[in-house]
Amino acid sequence: MIELQQITKLFFAGTPNEVKAIDNINFKAKRGHFVTIIGSNGAGKSTLLKAITGVVPVDSGSIKLEGTDVTNLPEHKRAREIGRIDQDPMASTAGEMTIEENLAMAYLRGQKRGLSCAVNRKRTERFAEVLKDLGLGLENRLEVPVGTLSGGQRQALALVMATIARPKLLLLDEHTAALDPKAAGLVMSITRRLVESHGLTTLMITHNMEQALKYGNRLIMMHRGKIILDISEEEKKKLSVPDLIAKFTASSGSAFNDDRVLLA
Repeated sequence: MIELQQITKLFFAGTPNEVKAIDNINFKAKRGHFVTIIGSNGAGKSTLLKAITGVVPVDSGSIKLEGTDVTNLPEHKRAREIGRIDQDPMASTAGEMTIEENLAMAYLRGQKRGLSCAVNRKRTERFAEVLKDLGLGLENRLEVPVGTLSGGQRQALALVMATIARPKLLLLDEHTAALDPKAAGLVMSITRRLVESHGLTTLMITHNMEQALKYGNRLIMMHRGKIILDISEEEKKKLSVPDLIAKFTASSGSAFNDDRVLLA
């Protein structure tokens, strides 16, 4: 479970350029919930995820993960409990390292390091078993540098890396935005399978309204640092993209004008 209480984050505080990226947000997601997040550019979506991971410190409020207050914990101390993937396939994987080296690094994230080898036979066997479930043949390419993979393959690998240590929370920041439609569909299929099979609490930012309606069991929409819509799974199933845009306009008092979202 993830719980945010009165979270606020200002950038350039006290200057003429002050921006309230997160404005007194209260939010709670139960264990195993898959929440999609959508909103126009500058709504505060990515800042919210960065606040949860500790990349961006909040100015006020509290963040609790499975009942533990992590508000003041540094990013590296949250890393073991939180898996995160960015939209750039190159950001979540190390291209010069092999597939098994990337997986070993992810598997040991947040643990104390010793002098033993990160890659050993037992771990290699487990990595191959996990990769086999993807259906991409990566289990036969463990010693291949990740930089030789396609964008879709890298994001699929990044998903395995983010979930292999069974985190308490999975954060996906537009992780299919840089992929072509076919690769994006594949990665979303893998995402759904991993989230459901592991019962992962997941927050997924997307610029694609159809994707936001199709996946997950809850949808929230942000605008100017606030959550303006919180839609249940039952209601979400009945909505179309035009319905969602109409709800945004009614709730925000503004027209939805993010072309990247509208044209997705």
